Amino acid sequence: MSQALREFLLKKAKLEKLFKWGVRWSLWPVHLVTSCCGVEVAHTSGPGFDAERWGVLPFHTMRQSNVILVEGTITKKMAKVLKMVYEQMPEPKYVIAMGACAVRGGLFWNSYHVVQVDTVVPVDVYIAGCPPTPEAVIRAFIMLHNKIKGQPGPYVEPTKVDLTPYLPPPPKPQPKPMAQQAG
Repeated sequence: MSQALREFLLKKAKLEKLFKWGVRWSLWPVHLVTSCCGVEVAHTSGPGFDAERWGVLPFHTMRQSNVILVEGTITKKMAKVLKMVYEQMPEPKYVIAMGACAVRGGLFWNSYHVVQVDTVVPVDVYIAGCPPTPEAVIRAFIMLHNKIKGQPGPYVEPTKVDLTPYLPPPPKPQPKPMAQQAG
């Protein structure tokens, strides 16, 4: 490998590291609130937790944001809005699904009109809970920091659980007594 190529690759690696550092410390979420989880995000931005120290500064327009914080159930109509918001965001863009409703449908899991967020847009971090605590929200942003940095942390994808009520199997047909078969 020539010296010029080696220097070029080294400079490129340093620039890429600097770019990732800048993205990591400027996560600007736009909130897609469809249920009660938005209250916990307000607590996260308050003085008790101060999400700005992690580079999280809330924005109100998707064209300036690089994170969508999906907070609540997504219906088929809202899925179109979510897709539109995701497509209008600049690269690199990330998605956080917050709360039981956003992760797997929550209370409305078996409704005909509910879709899961990860079927509409790619989800980077899931936050469990109903509603999740502010600490869980901050932990999700730290997990996103690690993902951008290239260090995948303790990422656990929620499992699909069948929550349909248990119904016993139908009774087996009883054989007819011998007296009825002969006649």
